[in-house]
Amino acid sequence: MAAVFEIKSHYEITKTIGYLNTHHSNAIADGKPLVVRIDQKQDDRTVAQNRLYWKFLTQWSKHQGTDKDSEHLFFKKKILSIIFYRDDVGQYRKTFDAVKTLKNEKHPMYEQVASGLNELISTTDASVEQFTEYLNDIHAFCLKHGCYLSTPDDLMYALEY
Repeated sequence: MAAVFEIKSHYEITKTIGYLNTHHSNAIADGKPLVVRIDQKQDDRTVAQNRLYWKFLTQWSKHQGTDKDSEHLFFKKKILSIIFYRDDVGQYRKTFDAVKTLKNEKHPMYEQVASGLNELISTTDASVEQFTEYLNDIHAFCLKHGCYLSTPDDLMYALEY
């Protein structure tokens, strides 16, 4: 029976009150009174998107039988590095090109350098738009590989931009 209402106008206030009026009696009768939380929508990536990101990683890691930290590294390498390269974020493109050169030359230090670079990629360097794309790409990847990632109603907006 969870519901989330985004209040942008008086109509949404009326809709919210209507929902409460409709459901409060049944909830009390069931011994489970409704709980109302009022908060401002968080547009900051570090709040909503980060919470959703770690929820996704937890769900995926359980599906994989791994831990969320290793999946964090996996998705940074598989998805976020591509976004950062495409958008030329910071020094990532130059660094990725240098590592690619090591790989092409079959340099003995390639694996060590590539692993170290992956740990240095930071999700905090992503803009709200880039992190939205990252979250949606993770969701699509997991779905393609047999794992539907559930998104709590109060975090659905973190997937939109």
